[in-house]
Amino acid sequence: MKPIPTLTLGDVMTPSPTTIAIDATLTQAQSLMHRLGVNHLPVMAGTLVESVISARDIERFTLPAHPISEEEEMLVSDIAPARTFAADIADPLHRVVALMAERHVGTVIVLNQGELAGIFTEIDALRVLAGLLDGEH
Repeated sequence: MKPIPTLTLGDVMTPSPTTIAIDATLTQAQSLMHRLGVNHLPVMAGTLVESVISARDIERFTLPAHPISEEEEMLVSDIAPARTFAADIADPLHRVVALMAERHVGTVIVLNQGELAGIFTEIDALRVLAGLLDGEH
């Protein structure tokens, strides 16, 4: 196997992702994802990253044919996972991807000195793999 250059998470992450407040409604989160064409949003409580929510998470808790009234609208906090996998921007990509596979994690919050710097998803990992196989890296 040919040697692969040492990539860091910062080399391949999606920088400065759009976030959603923990007290936003699922309708707001779903609308934002649709408008931006993304499937994941970091969940913020003020300036702290609390979690990450996916389009799949929202789909599990909403019924397409059932209109939800404002009184029964669920919040992001109602369904956001309690634990989020986070890594540092300088972490070697091969270690992060190995942990993602080992822990069955599809999304990593990327931090730089404890602050949100980006997001890295399994789709990003597949893009990196495709680029490596194609000789881009």
